[in-house]
Amino acid sequence: MDHSYLSSKESLDIPYITFPDLLRKWAEKNPNKTAFIFVDEEVDRYELSFGELYDKATKFAKALIGHGVRKGDVIALNGRNLPEWLIACFGIQLAGGSPLCLPYLQKKNDFVKVCSKLGRVKMLIIDPGSDGQNCQFLKEMICTDFGTNNVELPEIPDLRQVFLFNHHASLPSVNTVAELCSREWDVDLPRLDPEDLGLILLTSGTTNTPKAVPYSHHALVITAYNSIHLMKTSGKYDSLYNNRPFYWIGGFVMWEVNSGGSRVTLINAMKSSSMATAAAAVKTCEIIAREKVTVALLVPSMLDLVMKKNISLRLKTIVTGGMIVHSSLLKNIHKLCDEFICMYASTELALIACNTFTEKDITNTTKGLLSCRPLPGIEIKVTEDDGFLLPAGQRGSIQVRSTRRFNGYLNQNLPPESKETLERTGWFCPDDGGYVTEDGELVVEGRLQEIIQVFGWKKMFPFEIENVIKTKSNVSSAIVMSLKDKETGDLPPFAAIVYHPNDEESCESMQDYIRKEFNITTENRMLEYLCVPRGIVSFKQFPVLANGKPNRRAIRQIILETVDSEKYE
Repeated sequence: MDHSYLSSKESLDIPYITFPDLLRKWAEKNPNKTAFIFVDEEVDRYELSFGELYDKATKFAKALIGHGVRKGDVIALNGRNLPEWLIACFGIQLAGGSPLCLPYLQKKNDFVKVCSKLGRVKMLIIDPGSDGQNCQFLKEMICTDFGTNNVELPEIPDLRQVFLFNHHASLPSVNTVAELCSREWDVDLPRLDPEDLGLILLTSGTTNTPKAVPYSHHALVITAYNSIHLMKTSGKYDSLYNNRPFYWIGGFVMWEVNSGGSRVTLINAMKSSSMATAAAAVKTCEIIAREKVTVALLVPSMLDLVMKKNISLRLKTIVTGGMIVHSSLLKNIHKLCDEFICMYASTELALIACNTFTEKDITNTTKGLLSCRPLPGIEIKVTEDDGFLLPAGQRGSIQVRSTRRFNGYLNQNLPPESKETLERTGWFCPDDGGYVTEDGELVVEGRLQEIIQVFGWKKMFPFEIENVIKTKSNVSSAIVMSLKDKETGDLPPFAAIVYHPNDEESCESMQDYIRKEFNITTENRMLEYLCVPRGIVSFKQFPVLANGKPNRRAIRQIILETVDSEKYE
């Protein structure tokens, strides 16, 4: 391959329908089939069938219309992975509205910031929380007559009503999802079009303010069909373990609603999503075995723990993604599954690329990062900063174009140049860097804004240093990021490390270890400026965002407070 351009030669026969049409198909075809299995913290389980979900969602949709919801309204939805979340989400869609998926336990300022910029947010449907945490959130945030559910919030003037997932003693008069979908409403549901706005997802906000990403109904259907293509599964024989929150693109209910298969999920997904501990890994594997799961979505850190601790796990397929995946993960993966699928996705474009690995691939893939290929309907290219195509093998900016076009955010403008390119050509830059291999596969190396470079010399992505740091047995987690040298413009590395309890080491000791691993000597001293963090800050645990991901802005600020603020920014 000469140039860094990839496209899929496959195509899918995707119907032009709305997203609730997928659910209705299974509710009519196999109403008693279990659609979801919810597992709580005590590992007790609760089931929800396709028929029950569609019936309650339809009743809830009519209740929303009875409470004044009209086609095109945006309804904020905040909660854990519960049946009420699904009933509310599909109910909003059937009523002609658009669910705005908010992270569970979101802070007031973030909620106000998102909703005030979006406008037309008419209602909030919220999980009170396992201990009523969100009830206090409501009382502090909204001047409400909880007897009538009427709301007055100056920063969000369109917000008029609040409903809870279920009753809580501190707000006894507030209506709940269960109550509303148990009543009969003499109203008609609106006619929906596949191009209607069907969902609003938020980006993680890992490095900036979360951005609102719109999905039409048809865009959701496309993603649902790609999910089946990616996992090579059918709902008749397969079940999926996915404990990602419903409000993430990686956790939204795509595969199960399209395939008719069963999904196993944790109710309090965020409690374990950011905690890759041995106890969490054991619990996950026990649930997968008990529920006879055939496909599991597991993050690399969880898989690493399962293999290191020799925790019993065996199933047909494991899917991973959402972060950089090193090929060393393949070394023992054949002991856990028959097929290992690595995927690349973004909130803006959903599923972008994937690759399937089996035991025979272990000897062929031993170094670097795992690669992937575009999914049907996807084009990928790697370009220079000025947008021109790079030769294969050269690092650059990843650009993506999809038949399901992303036209911009609802609450934030793209930079003028990016906006013009997107509108004119359809190419979108997810702000990721990587390269195309000679074999025609994409390697994603990291975020462009986190790149490391000194003396205008070779560029380096943080994962290369992070992987070295993580090889030390006393390291639980590591994040490497660059800070800008105000005088030279260089972007040298700095590291944040979480050590295992009572096993911390000095900055100098870790720097010496990194020098040794990169084989830095007096003959190649330039490498030290590129590979060895100039400062290392230890954490008991990383601060996290509402979605469970490390709060890189907070981590960056803490690092800045420990270095010379006159020199770096």
